[in-house]
Amino acid sequence: MAKQENDPVFHLASSATHLLHRAQQVAVNLSAAGLAEKGLTIRQFAVLAALHEEDGQSQSNLVDATGIDRSTLADMVSRMEKGGLVQRVKSQDDARAKAVSLTGEGEKAYTEAAPIVADADIELLEDLRKSRRTSLIGALAIVAGDETEDIDERPKKKKKKKKKKKK
Repeated sequence: MAKQENDPVFHLASSATHLLHRAQQVAVNLSAAGLAEKGLTIRQFAVLAALHEEDGQSQSNLVDATGIDRSTLADMVSRMEKGGLVQRVKSQDDARAKAVSLTGEGEKAYTEAAPIVADADIELLEDLRKSRRTSLIGALAIVAGDETEDIDERPKKKKKKKKKKKK
């Protein structure tokens, strides 16, 4: 069948949706195995990281911080609480709400897992020039609806020092 002239032009190679999906697969593959060795999923790590940055958040705030839907997050927090990684206590701001906090075990799990994810981030972006890394992170933050963060505060791969030649 011949291609109709009014068909929208679509190519996988230039589809933002397709490329973001593929990039997400690569990113997950870089950190998933290392996190699994620590007994964590990527989503569980996201919850731990969000709580490490701001402990005592409501589940609603965790939904916003992690992008995990409300019902999935509620189930995850319940399992993570049973596993000793987090605890829920009455919120100081709202007597009807529960605040989620890291336990000592949760902080330890985060501390052990964070380098795995940081290394995956470095490996994921290592083929890009610094300016492109900064642009990519900024663009992804905008697309995700998050505030942009200063990329210079993110971990960097250690470069080998070059020996200076003596004249």
